[in-house]
Amino acid sequence: MKPDPAQLHNCLIFRGKSTEEIGALLQKMRYTVSSFHKKAIIMAEGDTVERLGIVLSGRVEVQKNHPTGSSVTIAHLSEGQTVGEAVLFRRENIAPATVTASVPCSMMFISKQELLHLFTLDTDMLTRFLENLSERLVLVNRKIQILSAGPLRRRIVDFLLEQAELQASDLIRLPFSRKEWAEHLNTARPSLSREMGYLRDQGWLWFKGSEITLLDRVRMNDYIRSVNDTAGGRS
Repeated sequence: MKPDPAQLHNCLIFRGKSTEEIGALLQKMRYTVSSFHKKAIIMAEGDTVERLGIVLSGRVEVQKNHPTGSSVTIAHLSEGQTVGEAVLFRRENIAPATVTASVPCSMMFISKQELLHLFTLDTDMLTRFLENLSERLVLVNRKIQILSAGPLRRRIVDFLLEQAELQASDLIRLPFSRKEWAEHLNTARPSLSREMGYLRDQGWLWFKGSEITLLDRVRMNDYIRSVNDTAGGRS
C-alpha cells in the first residue's frame, strides 16, 4: 500500500516539501504501511525499536505501564505525528512505553537504515527530524509538569488555560475523550467529574460533551497564581 503524499504534509520530517516532492521521495524510499484495529498494540513497552512510525490516519495513544497494572497516558498522536524516534538511534533502543491504536488507524514505517540514507541525501529532512525530537521533548516535559502540578483542580485549570491559548478561544474542544483526559491528568474519572462540577458551580466554566467554555479566565489565572504563591511559601 502506498500512502497519499497529502497524508504526510502534517509530518514534521516532510515539512516544507510539496506534494510532488513527497511523491517523488516515496518512489525512491523503502517503507511499509500497516493497518491496526482499535486497541491493537502497535509497539509494546520493552520492544526493540528499529523503525520510525508515522500515523497516516486515525489516532494512537502512548501509555506507560506500571507493575501494579495501572497505566498513565503520556500522549495522544494523530495524523502526521511519529512514534519511536526518541529511542531509534539509542544504543539501547528499547521502547519505554506502549503505543496502542485508539481507533482504527494506519501507520507508515521507515527503517533506521533507510532514514540514515534519506538524511544523507537530504539534510533538510535531518533538520526536521531533530526538530521533531525537540518537540517531543517539550511534550514530555509538559506531561511531567502536569503530573507534578499539585492538586487536581490546579492541573485541570492549568490544562484548560493552555488549551484556550492553543485553540485561541474560550470555547475549547477536548482533543480526546473524558476518560483519556482523566488518564492524561493521572486521576480517576469520577474525581475529574467532581472537580469539573465544582468549577462549573463556581461560574468559572460551562461544559457540554467534549466542549468546555471558559467563563472567567481572570479568576482561573488568579487561582493558579495563588496556588503557585502558596507552594512557593512552603519551599
